[in-house]
Amino acid sequence: MSQYQSSPDEVVFVGKLFNVRRQTVRHADGSESLYEIVDHPDAAAVVAIRRERATGESAEQGETLLVALVRQFRPAIGKDTLELPAGIVRTQEMGDPEVTAARELEEETGWRAGSWRLLTQQYPSAGFSNEAIWVYLATDLEKIQGAVPDPHEIQGLEWVPLREALAYCRDGRVADGKTIIGLYLASDALA
Repeated sequence: MSQYQSSPDEVVFVGKLFNVRRQTVRHADGSESLYEIVDHPDAAAVVAIRRERATGESAEQGETLLVALVRQFRPAIGKDTLELPAGIVRTQEMGDPEVTAARELEEETGWRAGSWRLLTQQYPSAGFSNEAIWVYLATDLEKIQGAVPDPHEIQGLEWVPLREALAYCRDGRVADGKTIIGLYLASDALA
């Protein structure tokens, strides 16, 4: 049995993307705490890796692993970010976030993957939100002919060497949590 008991929730905001509710939790010692909880849809993110063979003088170095990063304007922070392709799990995709990951990869990059591997499920803000993000590694990529990302959603697609993308995480050029987690887990998985 849990050492915590909660009272029925009070919904205080209903929005297009998320709802906010208040919940009172009684602790084992009898004290109570009031929590504001954001009910947010789950999401899926994709570490899409393309292998590029080196040519010319650098041919002895083998191949380079390139990762897809999308540039997006984020109004909440007032600036562009470099992120993994990602998006909200739609109602009909609940229970199968890999479907979301595949859809987002196609919509945001114009590529599809032949191989998928779940890297992690993580909670980006567990202190106040129930949103979970599934992060997938996608390989065996194929370009979809004629696919064009929505310019209102994506400002650009960049194929960055994985090692360089990890450096972006360290120097702050990549500051998005799911992207940092995904890049490091993919680097470990591909080592």
